Amino acid sequence: MPPTSISLPSHVARPSSTKTSSVTVTSIPSPATEPNLCSFCSQIDFSLLRYPTTTDLRSLNDGNPAPQELSPFKRNPYARVYPTWTLGLLSRIHKSSASCNLCHAICTVLDQQPQVRATLTDMGVQDPLVLGTLAFCGRLSAPDGTSWFEHDDKHGGLKERDCFFLRRLGLLFRPADKDEDVNEPGMAKKIESWYSTMDIFQTMNTAIPRGFAEDKKGVLMGDEETPETVWFAGRKRPEMIDIGLIKQWLNECLQNHKNVCGISEEVDEDDDPELVEQMRRLGKPIPLFRLIDVHKKCIVTKYNLYDVDMSALKFASLSYVWGVTPQKLTLLIENEYELQRPNSLVGKVSKTISDAIHLTEQLGLQYLWVDALCIIQNSEDDKVTQLGNIANVYAHSLFTIMAAAGDDSNFGLPGIRTPRDTVQEVVPVIAPSENNPGLSLITALSPTHQSHEHPTRKTIWASRGWTLQERALSRRAIVIMKSHVLWSCSRSHYSEESCCETATLGSLAWFGLQESDPILNSSERTWYTEDVPEEQVWYKFQRLVQDYSNRNLKFQGDALDAFSAVVEQVRRMTGENFLWGMPSGRFELCLCWEPYRRGLKRREELSTLEMTSFKRHVPFPTWSWLGWSGAICLKVQDRELEVGLNPKVVCFVLRNHPLRVFPVRRISVDNDPERANSWAIPNTNDSKYSVTLDDIFDNLPSMTPEVLLDIPDDQLIFFWTESARFKLSELKVQGPSMLQENPLHVKEYTKYYREIIDDDGQVVGRTHPCDPTAQDIGVDEKGDGKCEFIRIANNYLPFCDPEKLAMQVRRGTGKYNRDVRYRVNLAEIKKEAWKQVYEKRVLVALG
Repeated sequence: MPPTSISLPSHVARPSSTKTSSVTVTSIPSPATEPNLCSFCSQIDFSLLRYPTTTDLRSLNDGNPAPQELSPFKRNPYARVYPTWTLGLLSRIHKSSASCNLCHAICTVLDQQPQVRATLTDMGVQDPLVLGTLAFCGRLSAPDGTSWFEHDDKHGGLKERDCFFLRRLGLLFRPADKDEDVNEPGMAKKIESWYSTMDIFQTMNTAIPRGFAEDKKGVLMGDEETPETVWFAGRKRPEMIDIGLIKQWLNECLQNHKNVCGISEEVDEDDDPELVEQMRRLGKPIPLFRLIDVHKKCIVTKYNLYDVDMSALKFASLSYVWGVTPQKLTLLIENEYELQRPNSLVGKVSKTISDAIHLTEQLGLQYLWVDALCIIQNSEDDKVTQLGNIANVYAHSLFTIMAAAGDDSNFGLPGIRTPRDTVQEVVPVIAPSENNPGLSLITALSPTHQSHEHPTRKTIWASRGWTLQERALSRRAIVIMKSHVLWSCSRSHYSEESCCETATLGSLAWFGLQESDPILNSSERTWYTEDVPEEQVWYKFQRLVQDYSNRNLKFQGDALDAFSAVVEQVRRMTGENFLWGMPSGRFELCLCWEPYRRGLKRREELSTLEMTSFKRHVPFPTWSWLGWSGAICLKVQDRELEVGLNPKVVCFVLRNHPLRVFPVRRISVDNDPERANSWAIPNTNDSKYSVTLDDIFDNLPSMTPEVLLDIPDDQLIFFWTESARFKLSELKVQGPSMLQENPLHVKEYTKYYREIIDDDGQVVGRTHPCDPTAQDIGVDEKGDGKCEFIRIANNYLPFCDPEKLAMQVRRGTGKYNRDVRYRVNLAEIKKEAWKQVYEKRVLVALG
């Protein structure tokens, strides 16, 4: 099938007297070109913020060396990677705002970002010293198939240059030292930050009109034929979202990224038969599939006698926050047929859904998927069917609308039918001259707390558990923020506030977008792990687990369901089966997962949906990271083994009907019903690690056949290991190694742990971070004041003494689970100390 093409509407570039989603094209009144800066702001070397022009990039692409006298190609003349200047106290900036354009713009930004002052006030900083820093914001690389060169000062001639870096102006805040001269402008002598707001100001292309006009080549907001065009620079965005710009982004992807972002129906089999087959494997037909018909304003059901193939449909999907306020309308058993009548949704749905329907229609699609109206909310059976196919929904939708503004479904999509009111200020900082066009800055629309932080990170949308998999699985995302729109696909990232629409002159990877956007299906490599396809997938999965585990769930019992689509997609991409969010082929390595910075709280709730063949609401196992609330670092990559982590257990899992145990690594065999009943457990003589039912009956007396038959599938794992008992100290506190006077830093980096003490009173190890409020830590089960630890791995880190990675456990207290151990924490214990006290090998049942 040829790639879909969506034509730009004829009215996009025509003036209009009414406000619609396509805006009037008007020119910006020419801003003052002469800088009006105070003695502090005028010290900043704004030449480092120069961005490349069409002339620069064409010269590089023709094989000419980079012009070393011009940014972003010239070498940094300063000692620091991020040159930083003092701007004086905030009170000085306020006074100077009447005469200095940059001080005025800073005050405007801080008025629009009230959390900055609120955070500083909470830290006891009423009048902070402000520093301006020129930090990297993106990596500029040559187009595919092209090499860039620069002068080799050391050896002469030319050498290849992988990339250049672009900068933006950010602000750092801290208390002034008692003996510090806050009235002296110039380079900052002390670079320290209690709080930061990065990417506040970006270089502006003042030649760009306010509206988004279509030129003769159909390229919006950037002309590759004009030598003076400044690329990747800022631009003013209109009050209303320009649908034509989004259509340009979408068409660019559909026409030029089909081998990266497409599904099999968008890819020509003659071009890439392997990719076609791979994408077809990602499909999974379902019995029925509901959509909103945005033309008829009603629910439609797609089904036939067998299955619905979603890859044959063209539809959009919506990712949004339900919030505390109830939805105006949801699909229920009682109203299912009523909502299939034309216009039955008009005026009845929440504002975000209504705006999404309007946007989908404007973009030329007929169908939209929204969970509230496409899943029957009071039917457990329908939820199980539809939630099990969420991966397909987002992976097969043509694009996903991400409603990243507001805190509930009634907020709407800013700029669709409601104007956006965020003010952008233009600040001239370098006056034009005969050989210099000058330079102006424009306030950015999504400042972040840290320089490599995604613009959505602090939104309510990005804090919700369910929205992570919706973003991770989407091939294309239109992210609607409060002040502007972002575009993300597997190949490109665009922003409504920056001129980036070029694919032939150069490629820019925004650190705050590409490097922090959790796109699971992206074929673009991440630079944080080796360029091996499977390792790339596992690195992304590890990051997704860490992100997801730090998010909020309204119902804790949704923990598995809200991440199940990610698990399903990784299963299809790698061939791995999963057990409670942990890949079976790497299960023992994943068993070494650990808290990220802070201690964890046990997730006590049962699963929201009924699970296993018993059709029960089941508990989350303590051995799985899903059984805990808090940020997790999952050990899943091969590099963990390469640096010395060596798992020393082989895990078996219990299942019923018939009662059996088998290696977790061979769970794929058991998942095949035709082979599950006939497959034999390995002979115990073949391996000292094997576990059989007889082993369980002989070593764990409370676990009788009757007891095991009542335990749901996949709750208990069994393995042989060593056990030892040690005393624990009282809670110890480890504060940050730097910025110890910064309350925010102290709160972020303070850890609580316990020391592990042997019978001689010597400290022989320590636990991983623990929750200071935890009451049950498994102490004194035998009346000796000690905790039990079981070995799960050897830890031979470079330059460190050998250690045992041990799991701190407690035993069950009931009649039927007194032989079951439950995870409490992990700990590193010195190898020699472990040897002196460990007991004989024991069979562990871990629940």
